[in-house]
Amino acid sequence: MSSDRVRAGYTEGVVSIIVNSALFTIKLYFGVLYNSIALIADAVHTLSDSLTSLVVIIGFRVASKEPDSEHPFGHGRAELVAALIIGAALGFAAFELGVESFKKLQEASSLLFSPVLVLVLVASSIVKEALARWALKLADKYGSQSIRSDAWHHRSDALVSGVLAVAVLIGREYWWFDGLAGLVLSLYILYTAIKLVLESSSELIGRAPGEDVIRSIERVAKSASSLVLGVHHVHVHRYGDHVEVTLHIDLPDEITLEEAHRVATLVEERIRSELGYEATVHAEPATSKHRVKHED
Repeated sequence: MSSDRVRAGYTEGVVSIIVNSALFTIKLYFGVLYNSIALIADAVHTLSDSLTSLVVIIGFRVASKEPDSEHPFGHGRAELVAALIIGAALGFAAFELGVESFKKLQEASSLLFSPVLVLVLVASSIVKEALARWALKLADKYGSQSIRSDAWHHRSDALVSGVLAVAVLIGREYWWFDGLAGLVLSLYILYTAIKLVLESSSELIGRAPGEDVIRSIERVAKSASSLVLGVHHVHVHRYGDHVEVTLHIDLPDEITLEEAHRVATLVEERIRSELGYEATVHAEPATSKHRVKHED
């Protein structure tokens, strides 16, 4: 795993923990000061985000370990395990939000209005959304599923704080707003959590590469030598940012074994230099496929 990718994971995790801890302290202080159960509950939700950020750090720590005899291709998939854990935690948070929102609708009670509480909640929502957008940019830049999952945890907190701010502001006239908005938000967050879990688990199990990846590998392989007549049986295995590729190339029947080895090595080097993938190439005569079909 590249040092830049690891540094990005550590940075996102540490910054998130610092910001969440600061917001937790501020929310808890004003929640106790104004006896606001809603703000205290939101403070606890914010603190829980620090735990998922800690999972990001641990995931990158394990993923950055060098390959060993038990894991010859490295530990990059540990990052996907971290993403699964965070996605599951996000789903649990969505479930809790839905339950609490339903209870609020049953109780039919409005929130205590205070300009200070509204200000704290709005400021928290803005900070958490900014944190989420920053984390999403890092996730896109480094293709990190665990950072993406943590970013959505930040966004869920921002949405909850924003809804609470509106509920405190208009709660006296529209007591049902907090509960109804919470239910809608819980469904949205649950949908996002399920999507993140499915994406991470699919990658962990071994999702097939997209057609664009296959075409890129075929293009680079053919550009390595004019002797490459065809490319097939392309398989891609991802271990974090380390990618292993295996493929077959068709070569003219009359070339020597030494020449075939030279071309296969050229293809491996070209794929490594242009795409950053570690490739293993199997060379075979161009007519071998026709002979197999004839024998069948």
